[in-house]
Amino acid sequence: MASLYKMLGIGYVLAVIGLLWEIFTEVSHGAAIPYTLPFAVVAVIGFVVYYLFVHFAPPPTEEHK
Repeated sequence: MASLYKMLGIGYVLAVIGLLWEIFTEVSHGAAIPYTLPFAVVAVIGFVVYYLFVHFAPPPTEEHK
C-alpha cells in the first residue's frame, strides 16, 4: 500500500504542474499578466511551502497516533 505522504507529494506535484500549465496559457495573453501573475506567484509559493512542511514534518509519536 502506498504511503499517504507519497500520495500527497504526487498530488501536489501534479497540482503544481497543472497550475503552471494554466498560468502559461493565461499569461501567454499579454493583457492577462497584471491580473494572473501575482496570483500565480503566491499560489506556487503556497504549494511549495505546504509540500515542504508535509515532507519535513516529524514522524508521529505513539501518543499522537
